[in-house]
Amino acid sequence: MTPLLAGLALLAQVAASTQYGYRFPLPAGFADFPEAAATNADIVQCWSESAPAAASGALIMCVQRLHGTIGREGVRQQDLPPGAKLVHYKWKTFDIDGSRTDTVESGNAVVILAAQVPLRGEAVNLIVTGPQDQSSRVEAIMTATLAGFEGETNWLTSAERSGRLGNIAGVAFGIALVVFAMRIWRRRQQAA
Repeated sequence: MTPLLAGLALLAQVAASTQYGYRFPLPAGFADFPEAAATNADIVQCWSESAPAAASGALIMCVQRLHGTIGREGVRQQDLPPGAKLVHYKWKTFDIDGSRTDTVESGNAVVILAAQVPLRGEAVNLIVTGPQDQSSRVEAIMTATLAGFEGETNWLTSAERSGRLGNIAGVAFGIALVVFAMRIWRRRQQAA
């Protein structure tokens, strides 16, 4: 394969869903893994490392639908299943909630990271899992994937919230000014 074709193949490694409104570059070495999506109706897409980087096994990444939007109030530790720990991730300018679960599956120690991405139409969980001895790679894949994760959100940025607050304050000031002017006009009418 020529270097140009190899470069184009890397550019083509993009995960996207028009239904859920997201797009992100797949980590190098990840390929479609439909078998994982077939086990759970809420899984939208899954990918796995084609060639595991460690003898302990491959990393797997999935997108799971959450059946609605999420607000900014945040997840509490007591809302998580037993064994899960509340963690936070950065997505765009937002701090988003997630979880980390260290568990055993089929006799193997694994780590499962999940991050709730507040997409406009329906929020999704980005899930990255792998062998416990690969937890630093699992975390790096999560962080890198969120950095490239694109999609419209129902959350406002700080600047957008400030702008809306400024607009509300401006409208309130304008109404107060009109009321004040009407009172002065009425007083002048009554005095005349």
